[in-house]
Amino acid sequence: MIDPCQQCGAKCCKYFCFEIDEPDTFEEFDDIRWYLHHEGVSVHIDEGDWYISIANPCKMLTGDNRCGNYDDRPLICRNYTPETCDDTPGGYDYDAEFSTPEQLEAYAAKVLGTKAYEKAKAQARAKADGKRKFKKPVQAGKRK
Repeated sequence: MIDPCQQCGAKCCKYFCFEIDEPDTFEEFDDIRWYLHHEGVSVHIDEGDWYISIANPCKMLTGDNRCGNYDDRPLICRNYTPETCDDTPGGYDYDAEFSTPEQLEAYAAKVLGTKAYEKAKAQARAKADGKRKFKKPVQAGKRK
């Protein structure tokens, strides 16, 4: 019998995912936009619930995709079965999935309304910029 973990490459051990609150304001969407600026992060909506997924392999995963701590593995790993394996044909059928800040911004503008989104964005940025106590960094090639 083929070991299912060897077959799929131990996908479940190479990321973690948890539910987050559904955003309903510009500021909440912008927090999620910040998440998406980080390497290996994606956000998806599944059956109306929002999740953040972070690609980061388990420290216990060995080079041959086996658990180096199998006898003392956490309950979440113990409860995982071949029936709940991430190696599903055709992937997942999410309501929406975002891997870039731009994808999320387009979705947020659609949900909040483009004019309302742009207005909230301008107001939030003006408020945040008013709190700045240091000078904006000089970009390469743009010295005064």
